Amino acid sequence: MPPNPHPIRPLTSADTDAYRTIRLRMLREHPEAFGDSAEEREREPETVFRERFVSRIEAPDRFVLGAFDGEALVGTVGFYRHGGAKVAHKGGIWGMYVAPEARGRGVGMALLEAAVARIAATCPGVSWLQLGVATVNGPAQRLYERAGFRTYGVEPAAMIVGGRAIDEALMARRVDGALRDGA
Repeated sequence: MPPNPHPIRPLTSADTDAYRTIRLRMLREHPEAFGDSAEEREREPETVFRERFVSRIEAPDRFVLGAFDGEALVGTVGFYRHGGAKVAHKGGIWGMYVAPEARGRGVGMALLEAAVARIAATCPGVSWLQLGVATVNGPAQRLYERAGFRTYGVEPAAMIVGGRAIDEALMARRVDGALRDGA
């Protein structure tokens, strides 16, 4: 696979409109992959969306990275650290998406690698990353496995989409890449 030609950077409040556009696109194109629904987000006032997005990028130990093709946002990945002293060593990956026109070029792997590097550099003490992926999304599961994530369980009927139960594979990896117990 060729190196990713798409620059990746943390999103800022100036990127809110571009993020809203791609977020609605991912929810419409892949409703089985995300807990949010396009219909709910489309009805939501833009001010509410903006407030939630800014809280996800301006809080400590949270960020959203974006991959760009020129000015166009073509991929995203989010991160949040779990709250509470006993679980602060864990963080979650969310909102992973690469637009179809940018797939097959290493953008997804580059986003994950950039997220892991940023976590290692800016979130001391985070040693484990977790995510959930729809079991019907084989390409995403394979990407996460190539990035070092391993399945540790499956949540049956994690979502109901169009009357269909969607199971979710629960995956984890160490921030340092080693898969071992302990922190």
